[in-house]
Amino acid sequence: MIKKLSSNIIIYSLTNVIKSLIPFLMLPILTAHLSVEEYGTLSIIEISILFLTPFITININSAINVAYFNLSKEELKKYITNAIHLSLLSSIGFFILILLIAQWISSLLNLDINIIYWLPLFAFFRVISSVVLGLYQVSQESKKFAIYTLAQTIIDFTLSYILVVVFSYGYIGRLEGVYIAFFIVSAYGLYVLYKRGYYSFSFIWLYSKEILMYGIPLIPHVLGGIILAMSDRFFISHFIGNDAVGYYTVAYQIAALMLLVSISINQAWMPILFKLLENYHNNKKTIYNFTMYLFILYTLCGIFIYFLSDSLFRFLIDIHFYKAKNFFPILLLGFIFQSYYYLFTNFLFFQKKTILLAKLTFFSAILNLILNYLLITKYEAIGVAYATAIIYGIYFFIVCYVSIRSLNNEELS
Repeated sequence: MIKKLSSNIIIYSLTNVIKSLIPFLMLPILTAHLSVEEYGTLSIIEISILFLTPFITININSAINVAYFNLSKEELKKYITNAIHLSLLSSIGFFILILLIAQWISSLLNLDINIIYWLPLFAFFRVISSVVLGLYQVSQESKKFAIYTLAQTIIDFTLSYILVVVFSYGYIGRLEGVYIAFFIVSAYGLYVLYKRGYYSFSFIWLYSKEILMYGIPLIPHVLGGIILAMSDRFFISHFIGNDAVGYYTVAYQIAALMLLVSISINQAWMPILFKLLENYHNNKKTIYNFTMYLFILYTLCGIFIYFLSDSLFRFLIDIHFYKAKNFFPILLLGFIFQSYYYLFTNFLFFQKKTILLAKLTFFSAILNLILNYLLITKYEAIGVAYATAIIYGIYFFIVCYVSIRSLNNEELS
C-alpha cells in the first residue's frame, strides 16, 4: 500500500506541478503584457465562472466517484450518462436566465456583456474533463490522469501565449486560451467515456433523483468554498479597485503553491483512504498514522514555501507587481489551514454526509463575508487576507472535530 501511495503521490505531484506551471509561467508573461487593472479584471471573470460552475456541474463528479465503488459497469454507464445530461440541461437553463439579466450582471461586475453570455458554456466545459479525471483517480490510473491533464496544460499554455504575446489580445487572449483548451479536452474526454463503455448518447434519466439528492446538497458546500476562496477579490474590487485585485491575485497564486502540494497528495490518498474506511475498525490505526504523517508533511511544506518566497517573487513577477508581497505570508497561512482541512473532509464524503458538510461550509462562507467587510473597512486590502487566514483556520478546526466525532460515533463496516 505504501509503495502504491508513494507512486501515485509522485505522479499526481509531478502532474499538478506541471499543470500549475501554466499560471506560474503565465505570471511573468501576463504581468509584463497586462496592466494591474487588466489582471484584476481577468481574475473577476474567472471568479464569476467558478461561482456559476457548481450550479452547472451539480457536483456530478463527486457523485460518480462514490458510485464507482457501488455500481456494476453497466449501471455506472447509465449513471454517468444521466449525470452528464443533467449537467447539460442545467447549463441550458442558466444560459436562458443569463440572457434575461446579462445587462445587469455586466454593469454589476463591470464586464463586457459578450463575456457574460459565454459564462454557462465556460462552466459546462469543465464537466467532461472533471468526470474523466475523477474516473482515472478512483480507478488509480494515475498515468492516464497525468497524460489527460498535461495535454490540456500544453494546449492551454500554447494558445494563451500566442493570443496574448503574438496577437496582443490582452486578458481576452488568456481567457480564450484557457477555454478553447477546455473545449478540446472535453471533446476528447467524451470520446474516452464512450469508448470505455461509460457513456451512451441516448437519454437516460434512471438515476436523476439519486444524482440530484447527492449533488444539490453539495452546491452550498461548493458555493461556500468558492465564497471562501474568491469573495475576497469582489470586496477588494468594490472597496479599493481592480488595481488592488491585481496585486492580491498575484500573491494568491504564489501562495497557492501550498495547495498544489496538498491537492496532489489528497488525490493519491483519497481512493486508498476510501478502501481503508470500508473496514474502518481493522484499519483505524493505519488511517490515524497516515493522517498524522500528512499533517506534519503539510506543515513542513508550508514553512519551506515561506522561506522560498523572495526567490519566487524575484523570478516570476514583473517589478511593478511587487506590492503583492505584502499579502503573501498571510495567504500562505490560510492555505496551510486549508490543506489540513483536506485531510478530514474525505471522511465526511465517504459517509455521504454532504448536507452536514454543506452546512459547515456555508456557515464559514457567511462568517467570511462578515469578516471581509469588517477587516477591509479597518485595514483596507490587507484586511481581506487576514479574514482568509482566520476563516480557513476556523473551518479546519470545525471539520476536524466533526469528522473525528462522526467516525467514532458511527459503525463503519
